[in-house]
Amino acid sequence: MQAVVLACAAQVVYIVAFVLFKSAARAMRPLSGRHPVHVVGQAARSARWLAAWWVLMAGFALGGIALVTLPIASALPAYALSLVLLLVVGMRGFGERPTSREWLAVVITVAAMLIAALSVVAGAEHPLASAPARDGELTAPDALALWKVAVVVVPSLLIPAWMFSSRDRAVAGRHARPITGVAYGVGAGVLLGTCEAFGLGVVLLVHGRHRLDVFGTVHPYLFLLAGAFGLGLLSIGLQRCRLTIIVTVVTVTAKIHLLLAATLLYGEPWPRDLPLFLLRVGAVLLAVLAILAYPRHERTRLPEAPAPRHRAPAHPRDVRSHHHSQPYPQPQPQSQPRPRPRPRPAAPLLSAPPPPSTPPARRPPPSRPAPAPAQVHWSADPGEPR
Repeated sequence: MQAVVLACAAQVVYIVAFVLFKSAARAMRPLSGRHPVHVVGQAARSARWLAAWWVLMAGFALGGIALVTLPIASALPAYALSLVLLLVVGMRGFGERPTSREWLAVVITVAAMLIAALSVVAGAEHPLASAPARDGELTAPDALALWKVAVVVVPSLLIPAWMFSSRDRAVAGRHARPITGVAYGVGAGVLLGTCEAFGLGVVLLVHGRHRLDVFGTVHPYLFLLAGAFGLGLLSIGLQRCRLTIIVTVVTVTAKIHLLLAATLLYGEPWPRDLPLFLLRVGAVLLAVLAILAYPRHERTRLPEAPAPRHRAPAHPRDVRSHHHSQPYPQPQPQSQPRPRPRPRPAAPLLSAPPPPSTPPARRPPPSRPAPAPAQVHWSADPGEPR
């Protein structure tokens, strides 16, 4: 029972770490996988990102200690319960609203994890108290074959490259739509699942009294390397996409990858009965179906219709009948208010008769200036007497 409590506590710590990563990524400059040095520099200068890293390491430690005495499949319901807490935090803290298709993917995820736990609980009388049959796999530092390491590590590097190159590539142009982050979640989930698998190997070596042999194996180095790549990709995804989509896909991918990797590396027990074995296989297939059920792009919002322009009133023949369709109301032009006429004063009851109207006096015609008198020149006639 103590291992179950540790597994649940580890998932709560994971959610706290992811929320801190989200808030730290939102405060950073735009991150890109093409500039890993820039991503590392931004993360190293962010105090909140470093705090989230320490919180995540504490979650890895709690989860590793729980998985020493607890089968991985029986711990999956604790991971399913953490998704409920994640949805509450995403909707209340970040204002995210999952679509109906995303809710369906979450339901399929929870069903897959419950079926995986049922394959363990139905096959043993005390499944939670029995340790997994993987104690003899790490008795020596060189007990782990290199081909097993390659089978686990190489897909964790190739799957993110394939997802970004062909599966979930952003499209530019007029019809471009923002992606939901499924590729980021799958890529970071595979890397973090590899990190958890080799971190579990470190815990098993320390628990098996091989403390001095830990640094002589590939487990701590691959743990740090896969964790660094996974957290870098996770930070880029959290900066560009929603928290609920990224963390849910990361959780599903990481736990399924951890289950398969631990089966190959440490001999994680699978049920021997055929019905229980089919239940385990069905749980893995349901988890893959849940990842495929998530939409790749965000839902498109229809552009708002422009405001109608002022039009001249239509002719009565052009107006449609009310029984067929209602015409759109046209805005009426605003007219200037007419000045109110001043009231005329009321005539008194007893008043003198108005004086007779006299014709207006005519104006005299304009006077013309008198012509100047003609000058007479007198000449002396010699015949007249003076």
